[in-house]
Amino acid sequence: MLIQRLLKKQQVTLAELTEQSRLQNEQLQANSQRLTHHIRTFMGSTPGLVMSFGLGCLFQLRHNSTVKLVRSLFGLRWITKL
Repeated sequence: MLIQRLLKKQQVTLAELTEQSRLQNEQLQANSQRLTHHIRTFMGSTPGLVMSFGLGCLFQLRHNSTVKLVRSLFGLRWITKL
């Protein structure tokens, strides 16, 4: 009798946790889809295209000593802000 009650209690807890996990997964998937949509919208806009072009140019110059210096300076500022 006691074992059956404990098993029933565990089954109820398991069902609740399963439902909670399912809801969290649905929310995560919806948020992921929304984020993907916003990113695609931004990348198709003028500021997104400008940013993409600028990053592409910087990527081409990644071995340039001036670009390395600027990158290291901004990196140090970012680290010191933490």
